[in-house]
Amino acid sequence: MKLFRERRRPGTGVRTGVLEDLERLVKRARALPLAALALMLVGFSVGDFSKGYLELPEGTPVRAPSENSVPRVRLEGLSRHMNQLRTAGASTVQYVSTYKQHVAPVEKVLRRRGVGRSTARQIAWPLVEYSYDRGLDPAFVVSILLNESGGSPTATSPVGARGLMQIMPSWSGRWRGCGRNLYDIEANLCNGTSILAWYLRTAPDERKALLGYNGCVTGSNTPNCSRYPDRIIRLKQQIQRELNAARKPAG
Repeated sequence: MKLFRERRRPGTGVRTGVLEDLERLVKRARALPLAALALMLVGFSVGDFSKGYLELPEGTPVRAPSENSVPRVRLEGLSRHMNQLRTAGASTVQYVSTYKQHVAPVEKVLRRRGVGRSTARQIAWPLVEYSYDRGLDPAFVVSILLNESGGSPTATSPVGARGLMQIMPSWSGRWRGCGRNLYDIEANLCNGTSILAWYLRTAPDERKALLGYNGCVTGSNTPNCSRYPDRIIRLKQQIQRELNAARKPAG
């Protein structure tokens, strides 16, 4: 294999290819030391430049992070958060206990009596709350509610009584804190328990109070209204037994 090509000058027989190639090699060899020196200088400059940025200032203490070194601010924030959780937890425990003892049995009875799951849940808590607030037995209120509307918040009677406890519109707005929309569950229960409690306070006995709540007066459009108290009292006894059974722990 030939390392150098042979060339002849036009018109001569002299070989020039070998000599020219040797001259080029000599020139390249002379340039190599200068290139190496330039690269060394550039390398040192870049190294010094990066070193100045990576090194810490003189006298700066170097300390490895400790797993136990938690800032005090974080500890104080964690302490406050734990205190809030403990307070909320106590409230939650009390809520769950109240629900299980007083509200869940009412919800269970309503569902057993044909009221839908979602509606029974919406009814149970305000029914118990308003009953206790007015000194009423929840079983009494449940009995009236089931007899009047079957647990339907949208029930309307032929004479215009509305909602769960079948309240006439003329009663709406008479009781402070109770809403005027008698088809709203809470507003209806608030108004209904207020009316029932008022009749029980003003009537000579429970039977006449129930007649007053039902509107059983002379010329009433309610058929067989005189039997209303008996129906409510019987139903109340049944509901009371069902509530007592629902309060007993399972097993």
